[in-house]
This record gives sequence, C-alpha cells and structure tokens, in this order.
Amino acid sequence: MDESVQLPQTLLTRFKKAAEAVEEASEVRIISHNDADGICSAGVLSSLLLRKSKRFHCTMAKGFEEELVRSTSEGCDLLIISDMGSNDLGVLESLGIDVIVLDHHKPERDSDKVIHGNPHIFGIDGASEGCASSLALLLAVTVSDSNWDLSWIAFGGIIGDRQHMRGMTGINAYLIQGASRRKAMEERPGQLITDGPLKEALYATSEPFVVGVSGNRKGVADLLFEAQVMDNLPYEALEEDQKIRLNSLVMLKLLEQGSTLASFEELLCNRYYSPDRMIYSKDLANAANACGKSERQGMGLAMFLGDKKAFEDAWKLKDDFGIQLLENCVAVQEKGLLQADHFQYFISPSKEVSSETCSVMMQWVGDQAKPTISLTHKGGEVRISSRANRHIVDDLGVDLGAALKEACGKVGGNGGGHNIASGGRVPLGKEDAFLKELDRIIGEQKDAKVYAAK
Repeated sequence: MDESVQLPQTLLTRFKKAAEAVEEASEVRIISHNDADGICSAGVLSSLLLRKSKRFHCTMAKGFEEELVRSTSEGCDLLIISDMGSNDLGVLESLGIDVIVLDHHKPERDSDKVIHGNPHIFGIDGASEGCASSLALLLAVTVSDSNWDLSWIAFGGIIGDRQHMRGMTGINAYLIQGASRRKAMEERPGQLITDGPLKEALYATSEPFVVGVSGNRKGVADLLFEAQVMDNLPYEALEEDQKIRLNSLVMLKLLEQGSTLASFEELLCNRYYSPDRMIYSKDLANAANACGKSERQGMGLAMFLGDKKAFEDAWKLKDDFGIQLLENCVAVQEKGLLQADHFQYFISPSKEVSSETCSVMMQWVGDQAKPTISLTHKGGEVRISSRANRHIVDDLGVDLGAALKEACGKVGGNGGGHNIASGGRVPLGKEDAFLKELDRIIGEQKDAKVYAAK
C-alpha cells in the first residue's frame, strides 16, 4: 500500500471484500456502460478475470436495464456492474447472487446486501476524484499487486471522464502514485500544441479550439507565418523563442474569443503516458470513446485484451472521429450558440459527436458564465448533453445532473449525471418545453446559491 496518499480505511475494507468475492467466484457477469470510462473499466475487469482463470461474460450497455441485468445474471455467482447501478440497488439486492457495484454517480443510499464501491459513500467526489475505471483498477490491485500493469487501461477511462483537469485527487491520486512508483505510468507536463507537424496539429486541434485556425488551412498558414515558423516542423523541434511566439499568438486568439485562464490551466494540466505501451492516455480515451460512439464496444474491449487488429481499427476510428468532431465544432461555431436566460445551446449537426462538441463549445467558444446544452435528434427522440465549468458549479451553484433529471422528467423523459456534466433524453416535440423547464430550474439553483451566501 502507498503511504503518502491515504484512502479511507472503510473504502479499503469494502474493496477487500470485493476482492474476496472475485476470488471465490467461478462464473462472473460484467455489465458496464458503453462510454470511454465504462469500456476502460470493463477492460480492467476482464483482464483481471482472465488472469484469475475465471469464466466470465461482458456486456456494455447504454444504461441500467433491469431486464438485461436479470436475464444475464442467471447462472452466474457474481455480477460486477460498472459505471452504473448505484441508483438501482433495490434491483441488484433482489438477484440472490453476489453483486459488486463500481459506480461513481451520486447514490441515493448505501447497501449492506451488495458490495457497493461508490466513492461518494466514503467522502470522495465521484465527479472528479474517482470514476468507474479508477474503481476497477483499485479492485484489480487489491486482488493482486501484479495488476498495477493494468493502469494503462484505467487511465484511459480516468482521462476520458476528464477527472485529471485540475490535477489528480482522491482515488485517482492514489492510483497515479502507485502506478508511477511501479513505472507503469508517467506524468508529463501539458502543452498547448500537440506533437507532430505544426500545420496538421493546428488544423486538427479541437482542444483547444482556435476560431479561424482549427479546421481552417488558411488560418493555420497565416498563424505560422506570423509566428515565423516553418509549417512542416513538429512542435517539439522548435527553438524556445519560436515556441514562445507561437504559444503567445495562440493564447491571444483564445483570449480574444472569450476563453478564461481556468481553461488554460485545465488544458495545460499534466498528461499521462504508458511507457510500456508508448501511448498517451488521452489518445486511448479518444479511441475507447470512438468505439462507444460507433457502437463497436466489443472492438474497444478486444483492444484492451491484446487483439492487435482491434487496436489498429480502434486507432483509425479515433482519427476518423476526431475529424468528424472538428467539422462539427466548426459548423456550430460558425452558426453561433442560441441563448436562453441561464444557459446557451445548439442543435448539433452530427449525432455522433454532439456531447464532445458540447464540451468544446463550453470550454473554448461559449459564454463561460452559462452552461452549454446540445440537442440532437436520434432514434425518434431528442438526446441532450450538458456541460459546465467549475465557476458555474462552485460559484453560481448550478447542478446539471439535478437540473436535467428534473427538466427531462417534467416532459416525459429522463436524465441525470454529474453536477458539471450530464445527459438525458426527451420525446420528440418536447424540446421547447424541456428548454423552458431547464431555464427555470437553473435560474432557481443560482438564486438559491445567492440566498445561501447572504
């Protein structure tokens, strides 16, 4: 155990109980969410069970489905449910088998009938200090210290859930410390411009999204000319004075479009690198996310289990997904964000990258004092994504998870998530009613914060 970062003993005791359940099981069922965090957590759990020579079957789902849980858990003696389940404990308690819940969403309650490994129960923020992949890795290293080499998978999920943006804390801090000591992961300084030929790196960047440069060949050429830098050079090959000139010009453009110092701090946060796999966790997160978005979660899981072809295909999918995101961001930025009293929103041209575009607009393009909401029509309903920043959550009192849960529910849909990032769905034709309810609810949240401060 690592001593400089301490985890609550109650949490460690519960994970020891979970490890015992894994050791004793013979037939295991894994059900996990189909986003980057869920796929990465499934990768850690599947690798753990393979190493223990356990029979298991893994399914990734869009959300908790009681029928799926009941039908697929028949015949097994252990169910591990990841990145969901904390608000469905009644169903899980009734299954009659051992259940481990590795969820980081705010739970309604705890349970003494299932092994409930939710960070919130132990005073740890599940929105920023420990996600499903964190919990999966904590379980794996509790089972055996040899499983620290699975850190490369887990950190893909941690970065995919953007829990590194203000530095690693809580369970994540414990894990990066343990992985670093064992040389399984490295922390590296962040940088404004990604590696590779500058003309491609600047053109393709959506983080940061530089208006007039991202997705704009002429804008890239003009910027590099002004910085007196050759466009075929990689960033890492620049002289120090060239780096300073180029970074200064990029930062000036970002400030002019309304980006804040907090956005720069998040962008320049540490990067995480697997020396064994020679990949950055951010790239791995993007690959897993692309697999989930394209409903090829099996490819993502196979990538983590050592399938070389799956890895190559997932990496290509990541690159294609990045191009699609860039094009969607340019389209949304050029059209402009629509304004409600208490939030800003847009109708996403692309169904596949709506939530990612929402993140980019929130951080780099939109009003930093208003949450950003994206809507897209898919499958006969309206899918919703929402993003905020720490100022909106901490200083203004906005809780998007609670707001979307209430607003979606008011119009016959469902939603929820974290205070800073949430999602939902409403019936087609109920968009206007939803937006009106959401504006009212966020306004009331902000008013409550003001009154509480008096």
